[in-house]
Amino acid sequence: MPGISMDSVSNLSPEFQKAFSAAVQAERRPIQQLENRKTTIESKTNLLNDLNTKVESLKETLPTVGTPFAIRELSFTSDDDKVITGSADKSAADKGKHNLEVLQLAGSASALYNPISDKNETSMGTGYITFSKTNGETEEIFIDQENSNLEGIARVINSAGLGVKATVVNDNSEDELAYRLLIRAEGVGTQNNIGFPELYLAGGEEELYVESQQGASNAVIKYQGFEIQSPTNELKDIIPGATLNLKGTTDPGKPITVTIEQDIPKTTTKMKDVVDKVNQILSFVQSQNKMDANTDTSKTLGGDYGIRLVEDRLRSALQQNFIGDPTRKFRSLGDVGIQFNKQGTLTFDEKKFQSALESNFEDVVALMAGNGESSGIIPTVINAVNSISNAGSGVITNQLQNYNNQLRTIDRNIETKEKQIERKAEALKNQLASAQSALNSMQGQSNYFQSTLNSVKPPNG
Repeated sequence: MPGISMDSVSNLSPEFQKAFSAAVQAERRPIQQLENRKTTIESKTNLLNDLNTKVESLKETLPTVGTPFAIRELSFTSDDDKVITGSADKSAADKGKHNLEVLQLAGSASALYNPISDKNETSMGTGYITFSKTNGETEEIFIDQENSNLEGIARVINSAGLGVKATVVNDNSEDELAYRLLIRAEGVGTQNNIGFPELYLAGGEEELYVESQQGASNAVIKYQGFEIQSPTNELKDIIPGATLNLKGTTDPGKPITVTIEQDIPKTTTKMKDVVDKVNQILSFVQSQNKMDANTDTSKTLGGDYGIRLVEDRLRSALQQNFIGDPTRKFRSLGDVGIQFNKQGTLTFDEKKFQSALESNFEDVVALMAGNGESSGIIPTVINAVNSISNAGSGVITNQLQNYNNQLRTIDRNIETKEKQIERKAEALKNQLASAQSALNSMQGQSNYFQSTLNSVKPPNG
């Protein structure tokens, strides 16, 4: 207990010490009751926080299937990923099959220099190199003796920031002269064409000069009978809503097919994720409600009105149906493979759901997402989840706030009672100390009289 130590009354007799301890313990019984109550509430608060985490996880997942737009996914497939890969924007992509030929990839301008016997030791001499940039300007970089070998020249070029990349390549076409300087523009397409550098180096052991070069090129594809050029290998305007990444070329006269269609497996996976998140909540509620004669109800939420409301609202939303609407192909979750089981959770038949999407995609979307606001099962579930966990008005939110208020009240009561006990204990200690002192004094007088009597000898008889 704060402020009170048994050592502070250690000068009391064992009897008084025992009486002091008993009195303090008796005063502390109400505090112990408060602490037990606090432990119970903290346990329930932790459980509610666990449930709230599960609800929040579901809340984050629901929007992925909550509107007709969100629930849709498109897939982009190519006959040959070595030629074309890509992606499709589900808000704009033109679904269907598209045949294309890739006649040429966009390439960068490059120059290959003559072979040199050694890349580190052989000097090309000192001087400068002039570069003609894409904007027509000319820039010079200087080569000193320290950087006059191939590696040094490449290093100086790369550090100059001229929009070109220099590398030293090992050319095994000749046994003795094995190293070449390769310079290429960093950008592709004819808009990135450059004039290759001119070297003005003197005093070198070997001469360095351009042996072969090629200019920048545009990508060329054939689509719907037309040849189309692109300055890059990423095409975003050929097929509406699709991005094509060119990786290689096709054989002459042999187009490949790219297909843009509804991504049924991905939509199925998203729905499975929602079902899994719902089941985490329902399983938690079921586990809390499993009680018997030996269950410690102080450590569960069994029977708690909050979790009853959570389960009721979720169930009600998920059991929404359109039985009375003869225009609907699917009228409840059971029609697309989602239904409650004996354990009180949902069973998800992925094959049935995927089959429903494949045969009647729009009807499944109408059932699940509706108009994304006032109709559809998922929007109804979203409203139910919001009523469970929204700040200020959610069922769990209010329950947690109530428990937190109780904990703060208990802490204040414990603090007040601790101070009261401290004052009472101090007063009792002083009283017992006074009584102990009086007893010690009386005992001292008694011992004095007894000693005096023992010292008096009786007369001889």
